[in-house]
Amino acid sequence: MDSLLTGYRALDLTDEKGFMCGKILGAMGVDVIKIEKPGGDSSRNIFPYVNDVQDPEQSLYWLAFNTDKRGITLNLKNKDGKDLFTRLVQRADFVIESFQPGYMEDLGLGYGALSGINPRIIVTSITPFGQSGPYAHFKASNLVTYAMSGVMMTNGDLDRAPVKEAVDVTYYEAGAHAALGTIIAHYHRERTGEGQQVDVSIQESTANRDSINLYVWEFDKRFLQRTGNKSLVGANVPSQWIWPCKDGYIFWAFRGGPVPMGTPGNQALSKWLDEEGAENPFKTVNCSKGLDMASLPRETLDIFESMLGRFFLMHTRQEITERAFQTGMQAWGVSDPAEVMKNPQLDARAFWKKVENSEPNQEILYPGYFFLCSETENFIKRQAPHIGEHNEEIYIGELGLSKDKINVLKKRGII
Repeated sequence: MDSLLTGYRALDLTDEKGFMCGKILGAMGVDVIKIEKPGGDSSRNIFPYVNDVQDPEQSLYWLAFNTDKRGITLNLKNKDGKDLFTRLVQRADFVIESFQPGYMEDLGLGYGALSGINPRIIVTSITPFGQSGPYAHFKASNLVTYAMSGVMMTNGDLDRAPVKEAVDVTYYEAGAHAALGTIIAHYHRERTGEGQQVDVSIQESTANRDSINLYVWEFDKRFLQRTGNKSLVGANVPSQWIWPCKDGYIFWAFRGGPVPMGTPGNQALSKWLDEEGAENPFKTVNCSKGLDMASLPRETLDIFESMLGRFFLMHTRQEITERAFQTGMQAWGVSDPAEVMKNPQLDARAFWKKVENSEPNQEILYPGYFFLCSETENFIKRQAPHIGEHNEEIYIGELGLSKDKINVLKKRGII
């Protein structure tokens, strides 16, 4: 079967800030051509590497976020390079870029110029703060946009400074927003014939995730405090969610109220505590009609957590998870990457896809799709491109350049 967007083409000029957008479009069938500077994109130097051998062809970051793309090299600062790019734009449906605002215009390749070449072109721009505003020309990393979004202020333990999440999550979120914006602009184009520019701010994409905190400030003029591994859901005091156990961590949350969440899960855990003769905090309060989290004092909650903490430390993640499945206790082991890749639910849905990595000759296991459709196959299909891997395929096969011309362009540093 075809994919959702089979037959369309995107020119991908992004760095790590925008890789995810092209990756999503590629999985949906778009012919994404990743354009790198001659010698390769600097993001190929992001570690770790396959087998821990530093090689621009084997950056796992590059390999992870550039699947389903073909790759060419091109110097956009050179007149001949710009001419080749404009010829590619004539054949393209989308251009994705993550340069500083104004950079493409300075090259003579801004949206206005490109729409003059191809009126149907959609240019998606992904930048830290968007194309306009007082911060538009500021440079920023994932850490900066994360901090300035407001999300970082709510992440971490209250008695310590705020912390960032472990991965470049702001880039991934912005890339997903960019892909969505690109598809909506494409829908508009299919109806009207008009292209447009899609302006994605990484700060704004991340701030969208902070909606609850922003609403609390807007209406109550107060800040939600950081709670670390605790939660304020349905309570006046934070209660623990992540618990150490015998071989790692598990998730189990105090649930207030009756069915479906509170009483059944609490009763299931209470029964297990009694079976093993363990201290049972549920015996100390009347929760037959559901635990009243809103009125539970901090002192009582501390006793609950102390008793349950000792009990969970006596069991493994598997023991706790299996008991939860059997009784509805609503507890789950916190999985590490190795366990995620062996998860039976993901395996049953054929989530993982082996993709050949030609150098070295081995297969890498990837998440196979972003979503499933009944009528189309939107799966990962190919590994990330090597430096200039498809130069001849594009420049000779499509643009009609000769091999001699290709060699001249290489010597001049244009491709």
